[in-house]
Amino acid sequence: VPPRAKYLRTVILELNRIHSHMLLLGHMGLEIGFETFFHYMWRDRETVMDIVEMLTGNRVLASYVTIGGVRRDLNYEMIPKIKEGLENLRSKIPFYREVLEKDPTVKMRTRNVGVLTKENALKLCVVGPVARASGIKMDVRRDEPYAAYDEIPFNVITYDEGDTWARLMVRLEEINESINIIEYALDHLPSGPYGVRAPRVVPEGETIGRVEAPRGELFYYIKSNGTAYPERVKMRTPTFANILSFIKIAEGGGIADVPAIFASLDPCFSCMDR
Repeated sequence: VPPRAKYLRTVILELNRIHSHMLLLGHMGLEIGFETFFHYMWRDRETVMDIVEMLTGNRVLASYVTIGGVRRDLNYEMIPKIKEGLENLRSKIPFYREVLEKDPTVKMRTRNVGVLTKENALKLCVVGPVARASGIKMDVRRDEPYAAYDEIPFNVITYDEGDTWARLMVRLEEINESINIIEYALDHLPSGPYGVRAPRVVPEGETIGRVEAPRGELFYYIKSNGTAYPERVKMRTPTFANILSFIKIAEGGGIADVPAIFASLDPCFSCMDR
């Protein structure tokens, strides 16, 4: 994969992380009876969706990353517009941080609610923001870098509280970190091709790969028999890894807290379909 394509992949992956986290944070506002927070978060999320559309041509199903690179190159005239949008979004983060830290509704519905201790998180092998909110410093981008993550400095956000509030705060702080990553990638974007032509038939063999999706580690196993079609493809989505932790998290909690606790895991039910 050409260096330019690696950086462009990093940009779109972090944009996806931002809009995924903002979608969840807004949804959490609904679950705790704080509809204003939902509207604010989804309003500002539109900035990210507009950037994704400008870069890829689509708002949701971007299909930007391809075998050998990316589907479209970045027009340099886009860079100031992307930075302006991200800077506008960054200016909102202190407000959202203050809401999550000080608003009485948020504190009542999330603080010390749905606690997953570090010990239980390790036993249950949770991943992504759920793990990092319980004090586990794990991130595939750092532990096994792909795209351009080995060339871009960033922090792995962790909280030790392990409660619903900590899972929200990890995602909020990761939005700010993603903005930093994108800006660095745009400032150091290499020249050259944005993709290479890949063979349509791969040799016989097997391989594994993993990335840090917004919800956590996304794992793939692929076995090829030397034809144009894979013999076996196995995926383990972050939700599949995290969902069983709900049983432990919900122990001793109130019925009214169940929706917010469950949503704080950011479950994707289509990812769970087997």
